[in-house]
Amino acid sequence: MQPILWSVLAIAGAFAVLFVAVNRARRRLPPIEVPAGETIPTTPLQRLALFSLAAVLAFSAGAAAVVVRAGAESAWNDDVVRLSATGLVLAAVAVYAHYGVRVGLWARRDGGILDERDRAILAAAPAGQAPAMLVTLAAWMIALIERFHATHQVPSPYLYLIFWSALLVSILALLAGVVIGYRRA
Repeated sequence: MQPILWSVLAIAGAFAVLFVAVNRARRRLPPIEVPAGETIPTTPLQRLALFSLAAVLAFSAGAAAVVVRAGAESAWNDDVVRLSATGLVLAAVAVYAHYGVRVGLWARRDGGILDERDRAILAAAPAGQAPAMLVTLAAWMIALIERFHATHQVPSPYLYLIFWSALLVSILALLAGVVIGYRRA
């Protein structure tokens, strides 16, 4: 099986693990009593996390498409392709940095934008990051060992892809943890 296919399977597995871990952490959140017929409006944190998740997912998918279309080794050797994929990944990181700075500013304000539920969701959101990253790294290791077993040498392009995919899965897992934390049971 191609290493790129393994990475897609790893990301799918990572998000399955993320979903389970965040749902387990979500059970510890304070319950919300809502009168019949009423709905809870979205919070600024929820909107920011959803926008950031969508943007990071779009940039990540774009970077993955560039690499998959060219092939890992061809993308590594072609500067335009490599820099295009790296630019898309850095755009995803920039969106996440904007999210982090904004949430940090909100958290410092007393009586401001974040309420106790937002703070509880922020505390529970990282529950799925480590499992998602471990699943991703395990899938990469299995794929690369199987693919390059005969030579015992993994080419540099795959090491580059491992780093970026682990970073993006970590970012996506945290943002998804916030978004999933707002889901009602």
